Amino acid sequence: MVYAENWSQPSILDLARKGNFQALNYWIDSLLRPEGIYARVEQAQAGCVQILVEFQREFTPDTTLLGSTLREGLVKFICHQLWRLNSPAVEGVRIHARLAGEPEILWKQSVRIVTPANRRQRRYRSLLVIDWVKFKTYRSLLLVGSALASFILGCWVSYHEALAIRLVSPVSPYQHAAVMSGPPPKRPDAVQAALEVVPVVKQKQVANPYDPTVTLMFGGNVNLSDAIAASAGNDYHWAFANMDEYRQADVSMVNLENPLTSSTLTKSKKQLNFKADPESVKVLTEGGVDIVNLANSHAMDYEEPGLVETINTLNNAGIGYLGAGRNIKEARRPDIIEVKGQRIAYLGYYDADLNAADQGKAGTNPRRNNRVAEDIRALRGQVDWIIVNYHWGVELADYPGDWQIDLARFTIDQGADLVVGHHPHVLQGAEVYKGRPIVYSLGNFIFGANARSDYDTAVLKVSLKDRNMKVEFLPVEVKKFQPKVVNGAAGDRILKRVEQISSIFDRPMRSSVVLDAPINPGITPKTPNSTLYPAKSDIYRPKLNSPVPTGESNLPDPAQPKPTPILPALPAAPKQPDKSSFFQNGTVPAMESSPPPSRDLPPRLYRTQPQKPSREADPFTQEPFIKEPFISPPPRGQGESPQSYVSPSGDLSFKVGLKQQPTNRIVPHTVGDPSGPQIVLPPLASIG
Repeated sequence: MVYAENWSQPSILDLARKGNFQALNYWIDSLLRPEGIYARVEQAQAGCVQILVEFQREFTPDTTLLGSTLREGLVKFICHQLWRLNSPAVEGVRIHARLAGEPEILWKQSVRIVTPANRRQRRYRSLLVIDWVKFKTYRSLLLVGSALASFILGCWVSYHEALAIRLVSPVSPYQHAAVMSGPPPKRPDAVQAALEVVPVVKQKQVANPYDPTVTLMFGGNVNLSDAIAASAGNDYHWAFANMDEYRQADVSMVNLENPLTSSTLTKSKKQLNFKADPESVKVLTEGGVDIVNLANSHAMDYEEPGLVETINTLNNAGIGYLGAGRNIKEARRPDIIEVKGQRIAYLGYYDADLNAADQGKAGTNPRRNNRVAEDIRALRGQVDWIIVNYHWGVELADYPGDWQIDLARFTIDQGADLVVGHHPHVLQGAEVYKGRPIVYSLGNFIFGANARSDYDTAVLKVSLKDRNMKVEFLPVEVKKFQPKVVNGAAGDRILKRVEQISSIFDRPMRSSVVLDAPINPGITPKTPNSTLYPAKSDIYRPKLNSPVPTGESNLPDPAQPKPTPILPALPAAPKQPDKSSFFQNGTVPAMESSPPPSRDLPPRLYRTQPQKPSREADPFTQEPFIKEPFISPPPRGQGESPQSYVSPSGDLSFKVGLKQQPTNRIVPHTVGDPSGPQIVLPPLASIG
């Protein structure tokens, strides 16, 4: 016989969920203590959990850093853990912070927490109040018994029945925003770019017009010459036959590595000159490609006649292009597409002056730092998203150079939302910098000029909804030059490779990550009353007045500050059911049986190497630290409080990146390792 009494004992999380503040104290403290932060939880008063957090004395000698750097991350971390607890007894939290043993409070903050459990409880209490009012009304009217009382009874019951239905089936944030804000103002049909006014192309043919999510697809190098022409012949559907993802996306893009021309060369200045028959443009149209990048090393293989014929061929096929043109104005011209109400600007640059376009001279768009900054800043207040393509780097290199990292981050600093790179013919890593993704190389996609017909690669899928961006890699296997998105062991192998080569960055980009976007000056949010928008802007905004490198230098400006490591992001919110394609369907947050790891907390910050304390500091004082009552939540119907922490629902969640600190003020440090974290580079892949 087995004695199994302990099997029925409740876990720490079960006790905490039922309102046991001692269990809640143990759970929160166990999360923070490994990071040098102590926590004490007071018994909840009117649904408010009161928490005192104390930092070790050696945590940092600068108390201002504790208030400016760690406050936002720590508050949101605690709020997120309490939301995941999903306790009906927790409706808010009041947090006080100070150094261990010091009576002075560094900062304090109160936050409402809206969870599925307490939302249902509030609705139930509201319905009980309505039922009680209705009962008292019935009783009074029955005693009166007059015709007037009967009339009043009918009006009263109808009103409260409608109110009860509204409480049970609340209006969605999108409907609420539509009712409160009305139709958005009409936007102009053209945008003022750095050199000219550019018309906005409206993408009306989309796979799912009723889904508010805008999906973008990015592939690497595409070359339709040689092997592709020999394998496919006149079957223009063959190359993209297994890539339905490209046809289903709202806007799909590739880097076209060959002119579409019938012209010839009298004398070649290059070792390799690629071209494809103009009829090959049907491969792109059949594959669902909407826009191509021409800022690359092969756009001018057949000189100006080849480029001009390529541009005319793309225009006739209805495919947009960027990064090259008949003159510098056309080469710098952005391609601006409006899809489902969202405006996206595409820019393309070739990191070389070879065959650069100029006044009255056809060519590619050369990358000049001052031009990049001018192009982005001219568009920033007029579009919702800015995507920059760079043709750069060293062929077959697994990692970008330091100058590429500096350039990519400089581009984000100017206001770009996404940086996509190509040219090395192999996959390189990706990172998140200031809440914006950077993909350094997407490798080869469909590259007929390659001697290898079988290889692994990936495409980038970007989903846009309101002011949120979801970025993910789709693993692709290429067999006989035909790409196909794969799952299972093959897909895991490719994604593992991307994760491995991305590990060199401060914040490597995982395969699937949701990021918030800055609210651009001059652009009115579509749903200003939605709970997706924080009242206080904690998100990164482009510094429109930051200095721009001067001159025509092709190297990153040395005056630009060197990038510093980015503090870890807050934990990803649990998935919730949504009718859109942005998230997969799910239920309420899963509950762990033990406290989750504390890797999502910001690391400790040191100016100098801390001295090991001779004894553990006293984490608390005996005096009560909270004397003010918890501020009651506003009545329903007046909107959420500006300090509300709203749980991720069917709508998108957002993340707030912590502000960077100057490199001369803080240095990341790992306890017990004075030399700091060591980055182990993965082994170089063999080149076949």
